[in-house]
Amino acid sequence: MYIINVLILLIVDKHFLKLYTLNMETEEIDLMVAENQVSFDFDSLDKIEEEESTSLPETLIKSVNHDYIKDEVLFVVARVYNKDLVKDFPYLKICGKKMIDWVLMAGSECEQKIIDDSENIIEKVKTINTNKPIIAVFYSDTPLLDKITFNKIIDYFSSKGMNFLQLSRGFVAKTEYLKNMSELIQGTLSNSFDEKKLLQVDSAKMINYVSNLLYNKIINYHIRNGVIIYGQNTVFIDADTEIESGVVIYPNNVIEGISIIEKGAVLYSGNIIKDSIIGSDSVINRSYIEKSKINKGVVVKPNSLIINQEV
Repeated sequence: MYIINVLILLIVDKHFLKLYTLNMETEEIDLMVAENQVSFDFDSLDKIEEEESTSLPETLIKSVNHDYIKDEVLFVVARVYNKDLVKDFPYLKICGKKMIDWVLMAGSECEQKIIDDSENIIEKVKTINTNKPIIAVFYSDTPLLDKITFNKIIDYFSSKGMNFLQLSRGFVAKTEYLKNMSELIQGTLSNSFDEKKLLQVDSAKMINYVSNLLYNKIINYHIRNGVIIYGQNTVFIDADTEIESGVVIYPNNVIEGISIIEKGAVLYSGNIIKDSIIGSDSVINRSYIEKSKINKGVVVKPNSLIINQEV
């Protein structure tokens, strides 16, 4: 007997996708949120934090056009493995994103290439075939690197007419110049960009340290967008979670994966929410919700277990 599987993807609303798997014998139905459907923009928060950290009035801050970077730079990430610490180290998730993905976000507008780290990284990079005049190399164990820092590095490199710039973790080089290099050279670092953003994660202590920094960054992003969060140190929100203005979150809440919390929802203490949509004006209390949708205005009973359901 032949079993025919048919996949039908239906858009239920602007956020939620139902994936129906129809099996002619079992008629199984799976309910899930689509992968990669949401991710908030860290760049806006980075820009605000940068402007607040300067003593100059915003009107005196010179606007810099970075459009040239995406056309001229090949963004290379070298995968760093640390099997003694964690298996598949580059893909260790920090705040819901793989560590290597945090680095790739910094150069998301550029052409990108992933290579494996090696003892002679210069020789490895020289084998890359590219028509980009500049190659920027970073490592997968620097998840604090952000787009603003990356842009500053390239601005410094270009404005100084440099052929090669060594960073504390990575380097930038003109492609033609790189062809004649045999090994890394020591160079002078610039204070024009924050070298702390290239902090290397090489221990359990550093994983926890960086995780806390990124969680705080995520919390601050949502607060700026009008989300009320009590007990910030006890609330954990993954990077790909979307929360609308007017949501109230009480202490001891964990929101993981690709989740959406709509306007007016109230999350009382003790919830774990994974890959789910919490509808507007709904109320959740001490419940576990996974791959599910809570509709508008629904009050979920305390201690509920809701998996693959629409309530």
